[in-house]
Amino acid sequence: MRIRHLTDPENGKNWSSFCDGSNVRVRTGVPGKEKESDKPQDNPDAALAWAEKEEWSRIKKGFILDQAGAQAGEPRMHCLRSKAYTGALPIADVDGQLLCNSFDDTRPGDCLYLLDVSGKKTALPELPQHRMVWKAIYLPAMQRLLIKADHQVLSWTKGDTAYTILSTPNPHPVSCLDAQASLAVWYAEPNLVVTDLNSGQQLLNLPLPYELYGGHSPQMEAALSPNGDTVAYCARAGEIVLLDIATGTVRASIAGDFKMIKLLRYTPDGRYLIAEAAYGNASHLCFDMQSMSLRAGWPASSFDGRTSIALSPDGKLCAIANRNKMQIYDFATLECTLSFRIEHVVKRCSIGWVGQYLGVQTDYGCASLYALG
Repeated sequence: MRIRHLTDPENGKNWSSFCDGSNVRVRTGVPGKEKESDKPQDNPDAALAWAEKEEWSRIKKGFILDQAGAQAGEPRMHCLRSKAYTGALPIADVDGQLLCNSFDDTRPGDCLYLLDVSGKKTALPELPQHRMVWKAIYLPAMQRLLIKADHQVLSWTKGDTAYTILSTPNPHPVSCLDAQASLAVWYAEPNLVVTDLNSGQQLLNLPLPYELYGGHSPQMEAALSPNGDTVAYCARAGEIVLLDIATGTVRASIAGDFKMIKLLRYTPDGRYLIAEAAYGNASHLCFDMQSMSLRAGWPASSFDGRTSIALSPDGKLCAIANRNKMQIYDFATLECTLSFRIEHVVKRCSIGWVGQYLGVQTDYGCASLYALG
């Protein structure tokens, strides 16, 4: 049986659905005056599709799903994140709250806000106009949020009423962003820059040309090692370079038949480097930093711009979303420990750990937290 309870915070009205086989029982109204009705469908799949369609129509009107007793694989929270889909789905855990973006066509541009486990919204300062946010990283020890707004890096610290500008907009559509502890790396065209955010000191400022994959897409992605002594970058197809930050010299490189790298991320222990490759042999890859080769047994997953990958903060779990299918793996054994269906998604979503939940933003405009156990 599938049970969902939604509430409109503006007027207190409830809407609940109970899918049992081919029948959907619906309960609506204010508490104490709710009415029930049966909505029989042709089969269980049709019943599920009908219930989700009706549920989504109410979420779009401001209803929020808030289910404190959600079981593993069930949504703890659903709410509307944005009515417009621009392709930008940044996601981050900001002290247990889900960072979301929504597009405001009156400004126009992105707005950022935080959602708690009950769907309560807290707005962040207003961004510069005509900007979309593509990536966000929160540094808990510094209570500082870094964002890549188009091809410029901005920063927000809790309590501030405005963003701090860390880089000027790049003249071409090329950028990257990663951070570990107090260090951050980004691309200030034409240089790859590593900065100590505490002191503001630049630890690395390296001229680095980027490749235009297929003559159209700038290739530039980078990741900082957890100990802060190495930056891995990809500026051309088939090569990931590991650079010593202190000396600016190349430590090692990884070669392969991968094409454009869209994501690089170290595991918390620094043992592995995860990559997301687009075009050609599109896939999620995992490289062993000791052997500089692909990790044996890594689950095969095609990548066509519709998948997303996330590591738990302790590195013990890895989540891979492929369209509306979510799989959670034990990272040590690479065994799938949980599979479930992502709700209210068309083709793609972004995912990330938010406290004890898995946060999801979908291209349908839904922001969610899913229970994992």
